[in-house]
Amino acid sequence: METPSPHCPEESQFHVFPNLNSCGSNTGGAEGHRGPTLPEKPAPSSHTPCDLPNGWAPASIGLPPAKKPVSWRRPSVVGAGLQNLGNTCYANAALQCLTYTPPLASYMLSQEHSRSCGRQPFCVLCALQAHVTRALCRPGDVIRPPPKLLAAFHTHRQEDAHEFLMFTLDAMQQACLREDKPSEPQAQDATLIRQIFGGYWRSQIQCLHCQGVSSTLDPYLDISLDIRAAQSVSQALQHLVKPEQLDGENAYRCSTCLDKVPASKTLTLHTCSKVLMLVLKRFCHFTGSKLAKEVQYPERLDMRRYVSGQNGGSLTYVLYAVLVHAGWNGHSGHYFCYVKAGNGQWYKMDDAKVAASDATSALSQHAYVLFYIQKSELERDRGSDILLHLAMGSESLKNSLRVHRSFDIHFPWFTRKFRVGIWKETINKRVQIFTLKDSNLAEGILGFWN
Repeated sequence: METPSPHCPEESQFHVFPNLNSCGSNTGGAEGHRGPTLPEKPAPSSHTPCDLPNGWAPASIGLPPAKKPVSWRRPSVVGAGLQNLGNTCYANAALQCLTYTPPLASYMLSQEHSRSCGRQPFCVLCALQAHVTRALCRPGDVIRPPPKLLAAFHTHRQEDAHEFLMFTLDAMQQACLREDKPSEPQAQDATLIRQIFGGYWRSQIQCLHCQGVSSTLDPYLDISLDIRAAQSVSQALQHLVKPEQLDGENAYRCSTCLDKVPASKTLTLHTCSKVLMLVLKRFCHFTGSKLAKEVQYPERLDMRRYVSGQNGGSLTYVLYAVLVHAGWNGHSGHYFCYVKAGNGQWYKMDDAKVAASDATSALSQHAYVLFYIQKSELERDRGSDILLHLAMGSESLKNSLRVHRSFDIHFPWFTRKFRVGIWKETINKRVQIFTLKDSNLAEGILGFWN
């Protein structure tokens, strides 16, 4: 049974991943909650680790240039609250954090996936797309979370929000993959989920006898932090990348020395994800006991000291969501979250309750999962060459998004005097809007949907 939660009370540019026709974690998922149409269990990784020759690592692993992300501005108004259907606060909190993940929300609002989806009778991406659309386009309302998505996981008792989160992301990853070539590494990396949440760890082992180096790349969707000896997220990250000595029973078998020898193991981030999910390890999965301690976390996080490879984006991250568990153990208590809207306002999302909050409250929680997004490198060029891509069908927007009423509410920056050029694709009734240096604002920009 859920217990009541305690009361605690800039418009930025972010990356978006448009025109994806197809749509992982370092932790395990909950057992025994899977429906027949979804994955049985969120695998620790959707990839096979990549073994590298001594002293060598690729400059980057990721998407082809054509699918690199571009910038966007987040919705500026907070959306709907979510009904608690009976111990579903864990799912509500996780879904709200996903809903306010800027690139994911942008893709869902574009309706891109549903145009080409042929999965029957149920597609988790279609379900989440419908949910995000309803949630963002109905501010002030209270809506039901996706029943089919919950049915595949929920057992009518308190569950773990992080396990539900990773279960959902893994199901979305599987829905993104081509059915004929689901295991190809390039296909795995090209999915929506990997583009947003995916990065690579670099594990490097150096033999202390021959000085040979062996490197391995492992994918991640989230990063779990041991907080037992840490007072802050920065300390936990430093502990994670601290070199480890391998000797004695834990000695390293060197392929050059052909023997078990002392070695040094170093773990660093080879490529950073666009969205960084940090999971504070508060729960013991065997006993359900909780480590209820204060761990400080910043609003801006610099990841440079933890990175060894080359990264295409900024290494400064901005906090946009905080998932919180209130209670003494993992089998009871209550989940809620704080999210940051596009206008810089923080909100507390507690099931059906949506209340304005502030950064002080958001930063003073016993956080369970922290959501950070890369600070856009284009922010310094705000107001000049910003690409705004909207893959939205006019007819579907009239009916399902109620654009003539809600689009102006959620994207008020369209009414400002940006200099824009407008191109209308009549074949598929999509509109793409670009801000260009030498074009003027078109009056009545929303007239395309009238």
